[in-house]
Amino acid sequence: MELGIIFGNIPNTVSEREHFDSILRQAEAAQEAGMTHLVMGQHFLFEDSRWFQPVPVLARLAGELDDSISLCTQILIAPLYPPALLAEELATLDVVTGGRLKVGLGIGYIPKEYETFGVPFKQRGSRLDETIEILKQLWTQDRVTFHGKHFTLDDVAVQIKPLQDPHPPIWIGAGSDAGIRRAARVGASWPITPQAEVDTLPGLLGTFFDFREEAGLSRAGRQPLRREIMLGDSRDDALDRAVLAASEWYFNMSRQGTGAYVTPEELRASVAKTMAAHWVLGTADDVGQQLRDIAATVPVDPIITRANWPGMTADDSVEYIRRLGRELVPQIKDFEGVDSL
Repeated sequence: MELGIIFGNIPNTVSEREHFDSILRQAEAAQEAGMTHLVMGQHFLFEDSRWFQPVPVLARLAGELDDSISLCTQILIAPLYPPALLAEELATLDVVTGGRLKVGLGIGYIPKEYETFGVPFKQRGSRLDETIEILKQLWTQDRVTFHGKHFTLDDVAVQIKPLQDPHPPIWIGAGSDAGIRRAARVGASWPITPQAEVDTLPGLLGTFFDFREEAGLSRAGRQPLRREIMLGDSRDDALDRAVLAASEWYFNMSRQGTGAYVTPEELRASVAKTMAAHWVLGTADDVGQQLRDIAATVPVDPIITRANWPGMTADDSVEYIRRLGRELVPQIKDFEGVDSL
């Protein structure tokens, strides 16, 4: 079972130079720690914190890392892009990375981002459907004609194709049945959200595999799993560390209008409870056992976690990645979980 890290947002009190330096240091530490996936999310014009854009950052990281490291976008808010632009950007990135790219796409959830780009928020699902189809055609054909509800291509010449055949693996971010069905229907992997509680995973993956069968596809194998992890001297110590590191992230996400909480007071009162329900917490031995138990029950791999929370400095993040490498990676790297339900 493999482990990777995801780069997220950084408080905008940290300078751009320091932010990028932190990413380089985390990437180096992750490789030294035996991790195999570096994943980067996306938002635009976020309040109170900064997201660097994934394509240029991953292109730079490709030159810093061994060929054993996969580089992933998780997720790009695909409906905000002209599909031809996205296809050429990602095909170029696959070439730059030497065929190590995994393409994570999704619809996002913040209406203001759509307003900024002049894209109707209600069209995000159908625009993503068309975008996925256009990407596949532009990555596999020499000329493409496409007439859809939102996009039209008339006999366009394809000049950039990815190295991977037929194209990079596609991951579709989803938290609803409609999104899970989309991922299944287009033959993509479904990176399971960190909010999904452990006891719901068999049912969620069963739904995903059933949707694939409905689409005439095989049930597929292991799916990426996002889990927030915090190591400590005990479960309570790990939870205390998680609250200290990540509370501001939860507060900021609530301010973005995710609708998860009604008031800041309710949010503050519920953060610890929320983390206790969704995070993997405890000593390294405890966490390793929890992850092995999950992988022995449902087909998941790799595990993607986050090491750069707003309450952590760059030094904190690097040291935490090193700790994961020392204490957790050895416990799971040789573990063979189940391949199917």
